[in-house]
Amino acid sequence: CVLCSLADQSISHLFFDCSFAVATWSHFCGRYMASPPASLAAVVSLCHNLQGPHAPRAVAVLKLLNQVVIYSLWRERNARIFKGVSTSQEATFRVVDRAMRDRLLSVSRPAATARSPSLLELYFCFISPYS
Repeated sequence: CVLCSLADQSISHLFFDCSFAVATWSHFCGRYMASPPASLAAVVSLCHNLQGPHAPRAVAVLKLLNQVVIYSLWRERNARIFKGVSTSQEATFRVVDRAMRDRLLSVSRPAATARSPSLLELYFCFISPYS
């Protein structure tokens, strides 16, 4: 694995078991995930089991976070293999956070749900265990 140099690379390892991936997921666990997901099936299960008044919107944020984290890990892997360039863990956190904010800001809030939190507000709740 070019991200951790500790194990053979596999899809499961690269996106969920690698220490670089675990640290990335851990940074964004917050309120809705007690620990980093162990697999894509764990993310799907979490999406199906979310409860509460904002669950459908929180699921949308979780699905986007899953996509952004996996894409960012894949890009980091490719940059290391094909360009010989690596970024720090903190830089990866910033890339994921910026991508999440940009995508969620671009989604307009339907008029019928003006009282419910925006997807961006849910993202902030998602990543903060104390909000």
